[in-house]
Amino acid sequence: MSVLRAGAPIEPPRLPVGRRSLLLVDPERSGRLLGVDVWYPAIDHSGAAPSVYDLIPGASFEAVSAVHEPPARAGQYPLIVFSHGRTGMRFSYSLLCEALAARGAIVVSSDHPGDGLTDWLLGTHTDDRTNEVNRVADAHLIIHAFVHGHDSIGVDLLNAVDHDRIALAGHSYGAYTALATAAGARGVEPHDRVRALVTYQAYTRITSDGLLGRVTTPTLLIVSELDATTPASTDGDQPWALLRGEPTWRLDLAGAGHQAISDIALYAELAPHIEGLPEIVRQYLALTAADAVGPGFRPWRDLLRVQLDATWAFLEITLDLDPEAGEAWAEHAEADLPGVVLRRR
Repeated sequence: MSVLRAGAPIEPPRLPVGRRSLLLVDPERSGRLLGVDVWYPAIDHSGAAPSVYDLIPGASFEAVSAVHEPPARAGQYPLIVFSHGRTGMRFSYSLLCEALAARGAIVVSSDHPGDGLTDWLLGTHTDDRTNEVNRVADAHLIIHAFVHGHDSIGVDLLNAVDHDRIALAGHSYGAYTALATAAGARGVEPHDRVRALVTYQAYTRITSDGLLGRVTTPTLLIVSELDATTPASTDGDQPWALLRGEPTWRLDLAGAGHQAISDIALYAELAPHIEGLPEIVRQYLALTAADAVGPGFRPWRDLLRVQLDATWAFLEITLDLDPEAGEAWAEHAEADLPGVVLRRR
């Protein structure tokens, strides 16, 4: 098996980062099993082995900064629950999740069985209604486990979660997870612990006006100019008009595509170094990576950094981490950040 190097992180880590993988079981849904990854601020781990992501059978890559299961750093950190997009995996956004942990957050991302890559490859994916019900229930399960405890998580990590600072984030269909969990959907009440939402290239055309209008949680919408999958006209303008959180931000990114937040461009970089990778897979990765950022625009890592900065600034304000720093970044983005349009209300 070849273990590759992922290259540089989005930014130099501000704190050491650990990663743990665990399983959560939901006894109320016939034992539904969620594979979960957790990235978190860790104690100093100089010399420790890097964490490894198993991308496909026979090919893995080392994390850019996370190491394998060190003890959590002492303190209280906000909890960010991340939901992957359709055909995604729980670590499909590892660069972003590691960077958020390095800034001082505990980031939890689970697979959504029935809507993951393997499900779609094998034809075992669920219908949309079932998927949406499951996604919201998955978010509830994760929050409950990290607030009320679960044997597989570890006491050190549970003690580090700030129960009063919880945010939901998601890419594409994962934005539905965040919005529906905050608003309440299909008979499930709004989750009362969620204080902020961050949606990347959101898939919202399936979301009713009524649901969007019920979202009173502060929300950041990140919209990509070149997004052909969830363009602003069908998936950005509607939530921007209807969401009622205070504040609500909309960040439009010039030159960005639908995969601007995911690791897909990284996978395309790694593909030439994977021996025996089928040519059809190489072509797929190259095609999908082109949906991260258009030619002639900023490098994809720089585009990730802009979204990281926006996410953190928004959370600094809405979770009361450092409102002055968050406001300073927003003013900078509004005034002179190239390729970015930030609107706030």
